[in-house]
This record gives sequence, C-alpha cells and structure tokens, in this order.
Amino acid sequence: MSSSTTTSRTTSLRTTSGRRRTRAGIVAGATALVLLTAGCSGGTRVGGDAPEAASGDDAGLGDVTGEIRLAYWGSGSRVDLTNGVSDLFVAENEGVSVTPEFTDFAAYFQRLNVQASSGGMACITQLQGRQLNDYAGQGLLLDLQPLVDSGAIDVSGIPEDVLDTGRGTDGALYEIPYGAAYDAIMVNTTLAEEAGVGSPADGWTWQEFFDYARAAQGSLPEGVSGVNLLGGHPNTFIEWLRGRGQEVFEGTEAAFSADDVVEYWSIWEGLRNDGVTISAPDRAAEAAQVEQSWIAQGRVMSDNKPGNQIGQAQGAIEGAQPGQELTTVQLPRGEDGSSSTVLFTSGWSIPRSCDNVPTAAAYIDFWINDPEANALFASNNGAVTNTEMLQAQLDDESLDPATRQTLELYQEIVEDEPPTVLYPAGYQANFETAFQRAYEDVALNGADPQATAESFVENLDAALASA
Repeated sequence: MSSSTTTSRTTSLRTTSGRRRTRAGIVAGATALVLLTAGCSGGTRVGGDAPEAASGDDAGLGDVTGEIRLAYWGSGSRVDLTNGVSDLFVAENEGVSVTPEFTDFAAYFQRLNVQASSGGMACITQLQGRQLNDYAGQGLLLDLQPLVDSGAIDVSGIPEDVLDTGRGTDGALYEIPYGAAYDAIMVNTTLAEEAGVGSPADGWTWQEFFDYARAAQGSLPEGVSGVNLLGGHPNTFIEWLRGRGQEVFEGTEAAFSADDVVEYWSIWEGLRNDGVTISAPDRAAEAAQVEQSWIAQGRVMSDNKPGNQIGQAQGAIEGAQPGQELTTVQLPRGEDGSSSTVLFTSGWSIPRSCDNVPTAAAYIDFWINDPEANALFASNNGAVTNTEMLQAQLDDESLDPATRQTLELYQEIVEDEPPTVLYPAGYQANFETAFQRAYEDVALNGADPQATAESFVENLDAALASA
C-alpha cells in the first residue's frame, strides 16, 4: 500500500469558493440528521458488531476542518490526478488535510475488508455498484440521502438514472457516483464495410445484432469471425435480460430462471455451431488485456467491450492489422426499444465509523461540482457523471478523439434512460466466474444446458442468501 499526505498549495480563488465555504452550516445540520439516522439503524459489519457512528463533538459538527482519509484504487496518473483534486480542496478549506490511501484494484478490496472488520474504513471510501452491497448490507455505510436533501452534497447535476446506481438493495443512497463506465459493441468498421454490412443501424435490437454478425460471416476473411463468443460473458447476459425488461435480482435471489439462461446460451450455441463466432477454445484462451483481445487483433468483427477501451483497442489494431479501424456503438435494445446499457459507476461513500462527516461531505460535494477539480481529473475513471462538467469537457477542442467518442456515447446512453441493476451482497464472488464456467462446461465439454443452468441458478441463490 502506498500513502502520502497532501499539502496545501496556493491557488487562485474561483467563483465557487465563497459558496463552498458557506456550506458549513448546511453540513452541520445534515450531519446531525445522518448521525441520528445511523445511530438508529441496524446491521452488522464484517467480522463483528456494527461500528458506533460518531456523534456530538466527535463529529466536529459545523466545522469543515481537520483530517480525513481518502481510500481509492489506482496507479500512475490516476494517483497524481486524485491527489491533485485533494490539493485543490485543501487549498479552499483552511485547516483541512486529506490523507490518501491507494493501491491497485484487487489489493484495494482485500485491504478494505480488513479495515471493515476493524472499523477502520477511511472517511471517504471509493466503491463500485457491483461491490456496494457487500458493505452497505453489513450496516457499514451511511445513508447519504440526508446530506443530499440538505444540500450539503449537491447532486442536482447527476441524472437520476445515474445516481440510482449508488443505491443499496434497500433503496438507500450509499454512494455518490462520480465516474460511469459502460459496455458497448465494438465494431471493426473496415471489416464490416468489406463484408457488405456496414455500420450497425441506430436503435438496433438484439436479434438484429445476431443477424448482423451472421450476415457478415460469409464475406469475412478466412479466420475472422463475425462476433466474439459471448455465451459466458456475464455482462452481456445481464444486458440482454434488461433489454427484455427483466430484473436481474430480487433481494438476495436471482430474478431470472434457468430457462432464461438456457435461452441465452442457445442463441450463442447456434451462432457458434454455425461458425459465426470464435471457437470455444479460442475464446477460453483469449487474453484479458484489451490490446491482446480478438477484436484488437482483427480476429473478430464485433465484440462487447467497455466503451472507454476504444483508444487502447485502436492503437493495438493499428499495429496488428494496419489500416483497420474500430468504433463503438450502443448495445442492442429490447424489442420495444428499451435501453440495455447498464452503467457501472465508481463513487464515494462515507462509512458509519467516520468521525469527520462534515469534511467528508464537503469533499464529495467539491469533487462532483467544482469545475477546476473536474477539469483536472478529466473523466479518468469513467465518464464524469455531472452533466455540466461533462459538457465542459466535450467543449474542449483539444480533447483526444478516443475520449471524445467515449464521452459522447455515454451522453447518448444517459439520454436513453439506462436501466439500473442493484447487485446483492456476494454478487461478484458468486455470479461472474460461475456463469462463465457454467457456459464453458456446455460449449467445451458438451454438458447438458438445462441441467447446467439449473445447477448454476440453484447454487447462486444459495450463495447470495448466505453472503
């Protein structure tokens, strides 16, 4: 783990500074309400009883001052940018210091679990929607709604569909999302044009996506497939469900059935058996790094990839297949035109054990609303969720083409009211790898799809119930 303490630096006053400094009274009242609510709430934390929420003088009510710890994942430039935003916050708030604690993504959650067990989570803790309920479900996090209602944390610039990704399965707001990632269909437009199918039509459906890959297959070069094999890709399955208007989870149970899983697998088995996809062994052997993925090596015409990977993939294919170009388009829609795109947001949470809620709330508000902070961080961890800050970045003529494409596509997705998935505690540990392995058992080993799907859903429900 690396850590360092930010130091104040001289910075010019901005038009927002006066507004920020007058929020102490708002934060004080909101903090009192948050602490009262937290003190009455139940739940247990990992490894023991729920931590006692700070109260009274311990919380420093009314004072945006003192030290707060900031826990996040990242390396290289992200560390510099995150700490740079903290420096700006410190410069605007005399008597405040921010101590960053950062490490890589995998090690971050290992460390966070230890801190959660000991009541030592940082006052500002970074989380994602897919892990949020692992902590919120244990009573470890403050409901931030009172801070929002009071205006201490201004979320008016974040679209409701995006803000909802920070809610727990109980509906409480435990995370303020600041960066949004999403999946998109990455298309090799050079191959698509040569195959006579061109670029996908706006508003295409899932069936049209499958037909698109099938129509191209006969005219693609030898060894190139119309689409990657996505039968075991958990994100695509979830997105396919949401496009059909189906919920994914209900409380701690799967809202989909074994028959839904079989139907999804049958689509991909049909495409695979007809030679439209990459082979099952090749799919299993595909490298995790986007630069080495089949779409970036020119082996498939289309794939489901995170939208922010377009720059890396384009750079890789220019070396592997000179002259070929990639683009990203929205995921296919449901038959009724509904969006299938599920946002994966990163955001800031405040643990119930935090002893400096006013400063933590002020920091989060600063992060999502301050123009200079947003210009500095520049959507480094997903598209900025504040619509005004997003437009400011798009108005920058120096913005590189890959980032512009990523942000513009996100803007389109939000306008289409993307569906929300609330992931139960234990989701990541018990769903993603298990779903992939279950499909591989079908595609590689010839396992019976119905029996495999029934076993997967049964085991998933049991695991989620005990998480």
